[in-house]
Amino acid sequence: MKLEPQSVFGAVFGVSNTVLEFPATRTTLAERSDIACILVNCAIGMESVVARLEEVIGMGLPRAAGAMAHAEHKTALWLAPRSWLIQCQVDHELQLASLINTAFEDKSAHAALFTDYLCWMELRGPKAGELLADGGFISLELDGLPSGNAKRTLLAGIPVVVLHNGNDEWTLGIERSRARYFVDWLREAAVAHELQPEGRG
Repeated sequence: MKLEPQSVFGAVFGVSNTVLEFPATRTTLAERSDIACILVNCAIGMESVVARLEEVIGMGLPRAAGAMAHAEHKTALWLAPRSWLIQCQVDHELQLASLINTAFEDKSAHAALFTDYLCWMELRGPKAGELLADGGFISLELDGLPSGNAKRTLLAGIPVVVLHNGNDEWTLGIERSRARYFVDWLREAAVAHELQPEGRG
């Protein structure tokens, strides 16, 4: 018997799957099991190590809090001065991690498979930002988290990696074990906004 991997919400792994819909405002929440990621840490902060890491990965890495960098089929998120999350295609996760770990046998840089840890979700629509703000502070900036920036924060008491892709587009990284709790909270937040969610939860 061959076991087929499934996403947190029971969809075929590797696709985008709508979990909740808010028809009144055209806002949707989708599980993005087509997004994989690896966690990369540098043991030392030497510029030569980071420069070599960028060469191996094939893209520049953001060097400031909240910054993101993009390359073909990859997005790098700054977590700490020597730590990044790199989103990639599902079938590239193992290859990319192996490439980094082979290049740094001394462990001055190390890549860990992280797709099984984080569930990525996409919230899109006019009320998306308001719904997220109900769960906590996304940003202390006057205009909120700028487009093209990311942040780790607590929403509804759950640690979330928040990416602001555009005005009404957000990508959220949530621990897999807490993904269903987050969706339950979001459904309740929608009710508080007098929305009627439909779809699977």
